[in-house]
Amino acid sequence: VGVWDAGPVEASHDEFIIDPSASSPVSRVTVVDTHQDVDNHATHVSGTIGAKGSDSSAKGMAPKANILSYDWTRDSSEVLLSISNDNLLLSNHSYGVPVQQDNGAIIDSWIMGCYDSSAREWDDVLYNNPNYLMVCSAGNAGNTTYQGGLADGFDKLTTEKNAKNNLVVANANPQTAIFTGDLTSFSINSGSSQGPTDDLRIKPDIAGDGTNLYSSITGNAYSTYSGTSMSSPNVTGSLVLLQEYYHDLNSKYMLASTLKGLVCHTAIDDNINAGPDPFFGWGLLNTEEAAKTILKSTNDGAKIIEGTLKEGETFTLNFSVSNISRISATLCWTDLPGTAQDNILNSPTSVLVNDLDIRVSNANNTYY
Repeated sequence: VGVWDAGPVEASHDEFIIDPSASSPVSRVTVVDTHQDVDNHATHVSGTIGAKGSDSSAKGMAPKANILSYDWTRDSSEVLLSISNDNLLLSNHSYGVPVQQDNGAIIDSWIMGCYDSSAREWDDVLYNNPNYLMVCSAGNAGNTTYQGGLADGFDKLTTEKNAKNNLVVANANPQTAIFTGDLTSFSINSGSSQGPTDDLRIKPDIAGDGTNLYSSITGNAYSTYSGTSMSSPNVTGSLVLLQEYYHDLNSKYMLASTLKGLVCHTAIDDNINAGPDPFFGWGLLNTEEAAKTILKSTNDGAKIIEGTLKEGETFTLNFSVSNISRISATLCWTDLPGTAQDNILNSPTSVLVNDLDIRVSNANNTYY
């Protein structure tokens, strides 16, 4: 897993050392950008992805994952190098341009929701590397207000958060039963930045638990943080496991669009707004259901199909069902970079290059 962040991860933290009793302990973290002091935020993010559980309360989602640690200065060019050199499948980016700066000033209103040159750049990276998925935090401007947005309480995503091909993560606050761990309720954290994009695509894509996450920090210590910076690595670490499981069963990895479609398909919809919305995206990540869907696809209990459509083509799948109350289908694709809309306030121009539709029909009805 690649981690691009404010600075280097503390690779010597107990949570990343494979065998502390070894004469020369080896870390699962490789620090590539070494010119800064180790960073609390990056170490917390990386622990959420892959801490081994030396402190059981801080165990990460993928506790055997190897982590490549970079700073954010040359992120897109370094991602391209890592894809080429390391076969990078996933990276986490818990940073971005805040709506409100440290001095209290609000950035230019056109930036919010805009498919700008940065979003286009990342779509180009992702389109040309279809197995690689960029996972990034939505931002923490949920309670920030400004003039010129699409509507009050919406339109707070900046720069690469408005790209098409990445996975942008909101911050949820789920509650679970004490003894069973079952989900009892979940709400969006009020600080989580809302979408949609100016051309009304659903963003964020999905929500993860990012509220009061206990994880590693520098000094071989631990702390509790909240924000989309925490929900994003929660999701990233979970996606590592899904790619590993898919590979175990199929001897190959999913395309990034397949992985993205799978987690949106199996997400738990919130009970406030039915269907996808600009707060949760498609809902709360449900890694278990995604894994079950991967397993079902090996015996026709579900279908995960990867393919290519040419201009004007239609793909049709015929299937039959019985004694079933619900059929669910999701289509996801990696799109060509669109036309950047820099310096245009609330541009409604669609930035989709390929605009695909899915329809489910029986003898009597067609559902869109």
